[in-house]
Amino acid sequence: MAHREAGLTLRLARILAPVTVLGPGRRVAVWVQGCAIACPGCASVDTWDPAGGEAVPVDEVCKLLADQIGELSLDGLTITGGEPTSQPEALAELVTSLRARLGPRPLDVLLFTGRTHPAATRVAPALLALADCVVAGPYRRELPGEGRLVASGNQTVSYGSAAARRRYEDWNAADGARLQVTAEQGDLLLVGLPEPGDLSEFESRLRERGVGLGEVSWRA
Repeated sequence: MAHREAGLTLRLARILAPVTVLGPGRRVAVWVQGCAIACPGCASVDTWDPAGGEAVPVDEVCKLLADQIGELSLDGLTITGGEPTSQPEALAELVTSLRARLGPRPLDVLLFTGRTHPAATRVAPALLALADCVVAGPYRRELPGEGRLVASGNQTVSYGSAAARRRYEDWNAADGARLQVTAEQGDLLLVGLPEPGDLSEFESRLRERGVGLGEVSWRA
C-alpha cells in the first residue's frame, strides 16, 4: 500500500500563495485539473479539461507546499479546481503527507467540490474526512451566494469540528475582500468567489485603464 501511494500523481492546474480570500488566514491554494460537472458560468473553465494542466508526483507537490507554508508563514491549504473529488486518493495522500511533514504545526484544510456533500462523501470519503471545512454543491449562477464561502445559494458548508466552525464563521462574518488580484508569470489572476457581474466589471475596469485581456479562464 505504501509503495502504491508513493507513486500517486496529481493533475494540477495551478498553485498560488499567499491567498487570503479562500478561507481564514494566509493560505496556499491548489487548483486541480479536470472537471466533468462543468457548471454554466464557472470562473475556472480552464480547469475543466482532464488532459490539461500537468501531472505531478504527490511527493513533489507535498514538498513544494511545505516549503511555501514555511517560507511564507501560511496556516491553511485550500483545494479547489477543477473537481477535487475526481482525484480523491492523490489528494488524501497529499493532505496526510503534508500534515506529517509539518509535524505539530497545524494545517487548516478547506475543500471546494461541485458535487453535493453526500455525493462527494460517496466518491471521496477519506478526502472529506481530512478537511476542516467542505463547501459542496454545483455552482448555480441564478442563485447568488451570501458571504465569502459560497458562490451560489444552493451550496452547503460543513465542518470537521466545532473549532473549525467558529474559525470559519468568524472569518465569513468579518469585513474583508472577496476577490484578490495577483500577477504570476505574465498572467493576471483573479482569485476568490466572484459575484454575478464581477468578472465583466473587472474586465471593463482594466479596459478603462488601457489594459486588455487576452484569453480568460471563464471563457476558455
